[in-house]
Amino acid sequence: GSKAMKKLITIFLTLFMLISTAACQLTPEQAIVVKKDTDRMVEQAAQPSNGAAIDEVGIPEGRYTFSAEGLNGRLRINVDAEIEAPAAQAMPIVRVEQGGFSQEIVTKVFNYFYAGETAYDASGEHVETKAEIEPLIIDAKRCLADGSYAERGYTEEEYVARLKQIEKIYAAAPETAPASPVSDGTMRMTELENVGDYLQLNVDTDRAKDTARSMSVLTPISWTSANSGFGAHLYYRVYSRTKKGTEYNTQGILRTNGTNLPEAARQKLAIDFDEAKALCDGVFTAAGLADNYTFGHAFLVGDAGMGKYGGNGKELGAPAENYAYRLYYTRIINGVPCFVNTDNGLNDANNGATSLPWSYECIVFTVDSSGLSQLSWSNPVKVVETVTENAVILPFDKIMDVFESMIKVEYEAFLKMWEGNGGEMDITIDKLELCLVRVREQNSEATGLLVPAWVFYGNNKVVHSNGSVSYDLAHGSGSTWNKEPFPVLIINAIDGSIIDLGKGY
Repeated sequence: GSKAMKKLITIFLTLFMLISTAACQLTPEQAIVVKKDTDRMVEQAAQPSNGAAIDEVGIPEGRYTFSAEGLNGRLRINVDAEIEAPAAQAMPIVRVEQGGFSQEIVTKVFNYFYAGETAYDASGEHVETKAEIEPLIIDAKRCLADGSYAERGYTEEEYVARLKQIEKIYAAAPETAPASPVSDGTMRMTELENVGDYLQLNVDTDRAKDTARSMSVLTPISWTSANSGFGAHLYYRVYSRTKKGTEYNTQGILRTNGTNLPEAARQKLAIDFDEAKALCDGVFTAAGLADNYTFGHAFLVGDAGMGKYGGNGKELGAPAENYAYRLYYTRIINGVPCFVNTDNGLNDANNGATSLPWSYECIVFTVDSSGLSQLSWSNPVKVVETVTENAVILPFDKIMDVFESMIKVEYEAFLKMWEGNGGEMDITIDKLELCLVRVREQNSEATGLLVPAWVFYGNNKVVHSNGSVSYDLAHGSGSTWNKEPFPVLIINAIDGSIIDLGKGY
């Protein structure tokens, strides 16, 4: 029930606080240096002598390739990447803060998902029926008959009393559970312990139906809750109440636009990529946000090989029973997209100083043969104002110079830190994109700036000295299986500095 939820959230937050306070604190001197930086960067972006507009910085058509080695061959870097630049003529700098989901948007999304269907409020306590309690009585009687109550730590007397208690509950229980109230998608206010006020929605279809469609929203409505680090979430999923659910995983990742599917997937997927994308676009159209969000990256995922490694992340592992498309969307501002976040938990918690963690917006759809089966949309940003409409950016080849030296410097340091003098790492990068990335604005606890940056998406694989394998190690996070390509390196397009998503600048 909600009490357990509250408790869970409290525990979760306590952990969160511990993690963020354990992060290194900036000394005042450092904080001041960093503070000057965002101001200086905004100044720099306004002076034509420091760079040029998108179409004047020499962004090549086609692909960018590069390979290098470091640490006597223990670090191997391979880049064969599609170059993507926005169609817009100008790169803005935009001030943003942590956002949420307005009732207006939630109502529109709700009406879209439950059109022509009744949705029920699922946030109430579950009422147990006679049929659910009966097995407990049968079990208790069996225990008394064969004496196994002793193994459960009861005396006979105590266990007889326990059976009486269950029978009493049974007598008072209804034959059928009362119908949940019908929901029209209106969120209700809820207070989360230690976090402040939220609006919450929790709905599901009729329990008698096998195919359940549930939607839940949690969005902050007070300054405290908005800046608690807990974030805002909108989840929707379709699942069977009787059959075991299909969990798609990212083992054996394949970046796709639908044209490169392996034969096995082509036979199993009864929906083509364009149809899948149209379903996702439909959600934003229904919400009235078609101009604010755009498709980012897509991958083929399967339900096999959980915990088995798919090699370099490009081979498909064990043949899956089911396949799905996983489509990531991102916010678009003045025709320029934000970076595509493929890691739902990604936040800048270790920026230390005084700020609470601020998670990056993440929007991911899962579409399989049955249609749209899942949407997870977390931590939307709210645009406060445009700081600069047309930021001047550095020439493409200057950015690549920074990349070619810094990818070695950064990952040699990572490998040494984790592995000492052993271990090997392979980095593969398959896409680079000029887009907007959020950095913290140092003179404000609650705002950030979306700045033009080059994002290098890829993966890495580490073979540790003891032979075990990890994937996607960066900024202190890693995984036991290979995931969707993530930002391996991000370079600020205005000043050529490296942006660390874990720190937020």
